[in-house]
Amino acid sequence: MTKTTPNPDVLGPSCNVCGGDGVSFLVSKNGYRVYQCRSCGFAFTHPQPECLSDQYDSGYFDLYQKRRKFRLKRSVARLKQIELIIPPGRLLDIGCSLGYFVEAANARGWQASGIDISKYAAQEARKLGLNVFSGTVEGFGFPEESFDCVTMWDVLEHVPDPTAHMLEVRRIIAPGGLVVIGTPDLGHPAFRIKRERWRHLKPAEHINYFCRSSIRRLLVNTGFDIVTPPIFGGRYFTGSLCARLRAIFSRLVQLNDVMVVYACPRSSPVGLKQV
Repeated sequence: MTKTTPNPDVLGPSCNVCGGDGVSFLVSKNGYRVYQCRSCGFAFTHPQPECLSDQYDSGYFDLYQKRRKFRLKRSVARLKQIELIIPPGRLLDIGCSLGYFVEAANARGWQASGIDISKYAAQEARKLGLNVFSGTVEGFGFPEESFDCVTMWDVLEHVPDPTAHMLEVRRIIAPGGLVVIGTPDLGHPAFRIKRERWRHLKPAEHINYFCRSSIRRLLVNTGFDIVTPPIFGGRYFTGSLCARLRAIFSRLVQLNDVMVVYACPRSSPVGLKQV
């Protein structure tokens, strides 16, 4: 009998996002291989590294601490975009790191909490008086419909099971609420040009890579509809005009290779523009 050698460019496991089995090799780096679904465009490290949480020790957050002022300022800009869609309410920041986004949200009138897989990060955030938990949102067991807004900044690329993660987010978010996801955009020209040199290609740490089509598929499959911050109408507050101009610019020009996606639970209130 002739022994056949497995083709390294074809993978058996199905896509976590769409369930398709047409998955092929995309790129490799530092001994890790990244595969991509030919149906929805979702890409992922396979096999996943073991003990992912061990990476997030105190040294991992050194740069965060050094750039606190910048991160607080950016958090305020992000919150203004969110507040064009919904008013301040109960907010959960998943993967909150040292809690700077939670801190900025509280200062703007939100009832903000955070959760992070790193015990060190959660402890440091609590030293600031912030309501921050340690663990994963899937394992924590928040009450159903307990948040009006759930944010995830540079988080979804780290999650072992994106579909299970977003189903749990759907469970804990209230009707009329909002989920906001910031994650590297695999469809950005920066990846096509740089490939292995792309700054977000860290397959031992970033185990998921989304493009616009795959993030849309994930959200639709888990009970969300994508929306956009309104340019006209919506909410008005101090700084809302600048927030609208920022929304216009982000639609016209895609300079950043990190995409920010907004979505509401299905059966969203009338008036939000779905895309």
